Amino acid sequence: MNPIQLLLKNMSLSNFSIRQKLIGLVCLLTLGIITTSCLAFYFSYQDTLAGKKEQIRSVIQSASSQVQLLRQKNSSYEITDDEYQERLHDLIYGTSYAEDGYIYLIQQETRISLHPKRPDLEGTYLENIDNSANIEQMIKGFMQVKLNPDKAHYWLFRWPKPDGGPAIEKLTYAQLVPDSDLIIGTGIYLDDLTPLYTQRALSYVAITLVVLLAALSAALLISKNIVRPIISLSSHMKRLSNEDFDQTIEFTDHKDEIGQMARTLELFREHLIENKRLRHIQEHVQFLERFDPVTRLYNRRSMGESLEREIIRNFESQEKVYFLFIRLDLLRNLTIELGDEQRDQILVETANRLRNLLSLNHRLAKLSEGCFGLMLINKPHDIEIDTLIDSILDSIVQPIQLDHIQVQIVARIGVTSFPEDGDQQFELIGRAEIAAKTARKHEQSWLYFNRIKGQQTEPKMELWQDLSTAMDQDQFYLVFQPLFDLNKNTPLSAETLLRWNHPELGPISPAVFVPLAEKSGLISRLDNWVLNAVAKQCRQWIDQGISFPRVAINLSGISFLRNEFETKIYEIFERYAVPLHYIELELTEGVLIEDLARIQDKLKRVRETGISISIDDFGTGYSSLSRIKNLPVDHIKIDKSFIDDLDTNNQDLKIVQAIILMAQGLHLKVVAEGVETEHQLSILREAKCDIVQGYLLSRPLSVIDYEALLDEDLIIEGE
Repeated sequence: MNPIQLLLKNMSLSNFSIRQKLIGLVCLLTLGIITTSCLAFYFSYQDTLAGKKEQIRSVIQSASSQVQLLRQKNSSYEITDDEYQERLHDLIYGTSYAEDGYIYLIQQETRISLHPKRPDLEGTYLENIDNSANIEQMIKGFMQVKLNPDKAHYWLFRWPKPDGGPAIEKLTYAQLVPDSDLIIGTGIYLDDLTPLYTQRALSYVAITLVVLLAALSAALLISKNIVRPIISLSSHMKRLSNEDFDQTIEFTDHKDEIGQMARTLELFREHLIENKRLRHIQEHVQFLERFDPVTRLYNRRSMGESLEREIIRNFESQEKVYFLFIRLDLLRNLTIELGDEQRDQILVETANRLRNLLSLNHRLAKLSEGCFGLMLINKPHDIEIDTLIDSILDSIVQPIQLDHIQVQIVARIGVTSFPEDGDQQFELIGRAEIAAKTARKHEQSWLYFNRIKGQQTEPKMELWQDLSTAMDQDQFYLVFQPLFDLNKNTPLSAETLLRWNHPELGPISPAVFVPLAEKSGLISRLDNWVLNAVAKQCRQWIDQGISFPRVAINLSGISFLRNEFETKIYEIFERYAVPLHYIELELTEGVLIEDLARIQDKLKRVRETGISISIDDFGTGYSSLSRIKNLPVDHIKIDKSFIDDLDTNNQDLKIVQAIILMAQGLHLKVVAEGVETEHQLSILREAKCDIVQGYLLSRPLSVIDYEALLDEDLIIEGE
């Protein structure tokens, strides 16, 4: 870049501050005013000089006409020669204009004939007058008049005034009298115009100063009105960028662009405050998704992820990974008797005691109310599990000093290990919990799951063989559990639940046969059976003229993520001529661990068919609101585990309130499932939950009972 280009770049307006730009604008304004005044004075000077020229020209033309008239009278003998000379003398001597203006008469031989101010020069030739330099200039002028009698002739030369003094520049005009040898001339001394020019110059200077003063005052006022607010708003923006939100934005009352900027900045500040509040809420929710707020330990989700990582890491080597499920007995009873605050003290003290017993290779978490989980990673060979369990139980059983009383807690521990008791984190945790519950049932302090494993699995082995037969023989049937809109206090939709009536064993719980279907590879067939059964039932209702709300269907992620899923569900409901807007799909959080872009595209295509999407059991899996916000879903269902202790567990209440607030901020409807008490319903209503479901309002109903409920126009009691 050459120096000129560099200079031009540095001279760019964007390199100057607004104050500097305004100063430059004022300087240009000042220069413009001064230039305008100077030009006005110059043109005034030219106009004045032109006016004087026109004046002396008019005087000469008038005198020339009168001389010509006298000559005509003389030629026609109306007047004698003497009268002619007398009248000519009177005309020249009697003509005056302005203050000291006069005319004179010169013959073509450049002899002064008549001169009222210098009669001493009459009869004298110009070339014989002293001051020959100026005389030559004057003679040249008269010679031009003789040579070009039809033109107006003006010229300058220096000539002393009649009353004496030095030679002064004089503007002369002369004209040849037609048909004669006479030249009439006159002139004005330029210094006679000086007082007029001075007066006008002073007037222009005064006017220019007044205009400049007014312009500078206005510019200063405008500059102050622009620069000060902009500097202030710039300062506000800088402070806002540093998250200083506790400030008052000025100039919002202005009606100009500054006011618009200030009001926009104020709105931006409010958005930043709201974003900060939502960010804090989201951070709190994210914290609650991974940690227990009371004990500050990992929660069940985080423990599951850690356990899953250890299983993967030790999968090839088959090194053992132990998991201990620690359950505190009678904690709920103590909560009812002592209150939430004392309960939290018990949990914190218990967590601290457990921490003191652990090494770096241990992971401790609070799994649920009164339940802790402990994972042993790379257990040193000199540490016996039994000895560690005894130390844990001895530590927990020690009295805990509360405000005014001492309490003593008893714990039960269930133990599982990888790979003997499972190769999935949920298997190890669930089976350890079963072992802890069994230990309590048998009044034991702790128990290995492998001691009861055979009792748990044998019945399931038999059921695996019956699942396929059950679908072929229609041993399954549907029940419907209504969901209620808390804003309208009326039924909104119904969740379709699958039931199995085994011909020999009787009713089999979905908690038993659904996991079996997943493990045996029959889950897709089971989902297909449900979709066909729902479509068939909807067709029956339509044919019977029964008005029914949306029907929610629980689907496995395996079925949902298949490439042909959209086509298959469309074909099923097309076969029964049932519009898809009647259908809502409930997907568990496990589906969301798939590739986000793939899930987004899949959900979008499904929703385009008219189907709505709900995320089931929210809060127990891998998802988070930060992930769900990018997915095209309609509802999230808060898991029942958060609702069970809603009226007694302050932490569960805070989690539910945070989920509702964040979900509604993302324009998602929130469903609370498992509502079983009036108090829970009241809390959810106060927390602005949208939809509720649970035994308090309705148990799962058969088709006939659900049709009867729809016919009743049931309305839940509002507050």
